[in-house]
Amino acid sequence: MTLENSIRQAEHLTPVEAEIGAYILKNLERVPGMSILDLAGGANVSKSAVHRFCKKLGFGGFNDLKVAAARDLAEAQADVDLIDVNYPFGETDGPRPIAKKLAMLYEAAIQDTYQHIDFTQVQRVARLLNQAGGIDIYTHAHNLNAAENFQDKMLTIGKTVNCPHGFYNQRATVLAATPDRVALILSYSGRASFIRPILQVLSRKKIPVILIGKSGSNLYPQHITHALSISSRENLRDRISQFSSHIAMQYMLDVLFGCIYNLDREKNIAYLRASIDFMDDRTQDP
Repeated sequence: MTLENSIRQAEHLTPVEAEIGAYILKNLERVPGMSILDLAGGANVSKSAVHRFCKKLGFGGFNDLKVAAARDLAEAQADVDLIDVNYPFGETDGPRPIAKKLAMLYEAAIQDTYQHIDFTQVQRVARLLNQAGGIDIYTHAHNLNAAENFQDKMLTIGKTVNCPHGFYNQRATVLAATPDRVALILSYSGRASFIRPILQVLSRKKIPVILIGKSGSNLYPQHITHALSISSRENLRDRISQFSSHIAMQYMLDVLFGCIYNLDREKNIAYLRASIDFMDDRTQDP
């Protein structure tokens, strides 16, 4: 996980530690060249507070945090040089360069999302989804493709997932939802207009909510049980299409499915094998 994501997802920070984190995020490019006195002075905290903050993030000390910052900045610059996330191919590109550049973009989106993953959080989410009486996915536009792909995968192990389409079906679904269900909200920015009214009902019903979106997309932390972050380098408007965010969302959902599958692996294998003949009635070659 990157330093930025470690800070954004850190739990149980004191107010002073939260101030240190905010200062580092605001001055990330300067951190590798700072001394601990520079950081403490800039954030208006003590050296010991900086040291405790580093320990809470899992670093041995401030030097380890600086190394992580320098590495993340170098990797980010390499990715920027490698491919333009928002305009990955140019006007004169033909089939081969378009195919090559999209392959590079997809690889970069997956690698960046991998760096965002909080594996402990993912396992908690997988257990929650695995134990749920039912799963409702609230999303729209291109994220419906990823949602329905996840729905299909879950059906292969006998678990039903509901993906209501449109204003009416989403609101009717949340009104009918029972406390044994889990809600999954897919939104890259977290700003989609459908989210807030859905969250208010889910919160009132005490239904757990999982949000998948870019870093900083959790705009309603009081209503979100778990938030999972994906690659966040795509511009919300100035882009050809959602190439990066789509593949990142699909990747995160596939990771979740893999974790759910492995929670009851033998049972799921048995279910798959028992259903093969019924689901696939094609004539087999002799």
